[in-house]
Amino acid sequence: MAFTVVGGGQSAYIPSTNDLATGALQVEFTRSVNTFPLTRYAQIVPVTKMEGYYLRQDVADNARVSDMNEFIWPLGNDAPTGKQNAFEFLPYSCRRYGFPFYIPQETANQAAWDVVAQHARTKAQLAMTRRTIEAATALSTSGNWGGNYASDPTVAAIGAGYWQASSVLNGHIQKTIQTVLQLIGYSSAGAVQARDVIMVISPKVAQTISQAPEIKEYVKFMAQSVSFLQGSDTFSRWGIPQTLFGLGDVVVDDSVKVTSKKGATNAQSWVLGDGAYFVSRPNGLVGVEGGSSFATLQIFAYEDMTVEQFNDPQNRRMVGRVIDNSVSKIVAPVAGYAIGNVISA
Repeated sequence: MAFTVVGGGQSAYIPSTNDLATGALQVEFTRSVNTFPLTRYAQIVPVTKMEGYYLRQDVADNARVSDMNEFIWPLGNDAPTGKQNAFEFLPYSCRRYGFPFYIPQETANQAAWDVVAQHARTKAQLAMTRRTIEAATALSTSGNWGGNYASDPTVAAIGAGYWQASSVLNGHIQKTIQTVLQLIGYSSAGAVQARDVIMVISPKVAQTISQAPEIKEYVKFMAQSVSFLQGSDTFSRWGIPQTLFGLGDVVVDDSVKVTSKKGATNAQSWVLGDGAYFVSRPNGLVGVEGGSSFATLQIFAYEDMTVEQFNDPQNRRMVGRVIDNSVSKIVAPVAGYAIGNVISA
């Protein structure tokens, strides 16, 4: 006769999902544009499977008119056959991450506030930092962009120069941005307008723009010059306007990563490097699974900051964790453009 313990032959542990804390983290971190800059330029797509495919179409077919007579349909003749738009299905695979925390049982029982939510909030910041690093890696990987990538603004496709050397005469910053907007318009067959494009940069690049003679000369004799010096009003975000030269928005991602082990000499840096990344995000922050989108950067999320908790009576503590099961992908490179380095080394 086979014997077993109460709860079956396997562990009887059943995690308890804290729906209230989960919802709070989503509102505060993954859905709020005021916490992490990532939510201002990436689109979250909730998915029902950890692995799947997204659709990428050849949008040039939507504007391809090589022969004006190709689609003429004379009365009594067979209908034009034409060609179906080229498309491909590309895979994504979410990866699960767990960010644990531990609370003494006495603390959990006596606290006058929700300590689970408090601890979950700190781990959510860690989870969002990891998600931002993954997104930055996707943005900075040249192979993700096809032809919509330039190593720096001096390449022939851009024809400008490094931004710290910009002036009113050479207009390196203006020329770079407006050339990129044209290139995105070409590659998207006009589907992406200048007002749809978001430029994503680091604080280092933002300061380069603010300190560039090209920008200083524009505001030198204007009424806004005092605001420029004070860093207020129009120039309240790192000393640059909210938008530049026709862009829809400028996002300065000031997320910081610490790469040193705990106890070692502190090593930290901005998540984004010296590049400038131009992305589009139509239809807002949250996308639809299985849809065809011109959102350049998408985050496929199978679990979006799920909070779990359970009691550990043997060690007299409460164990919790924040779970992020997601992956970042450059879904529509034709709707964006990447420049690897706009500041010369």
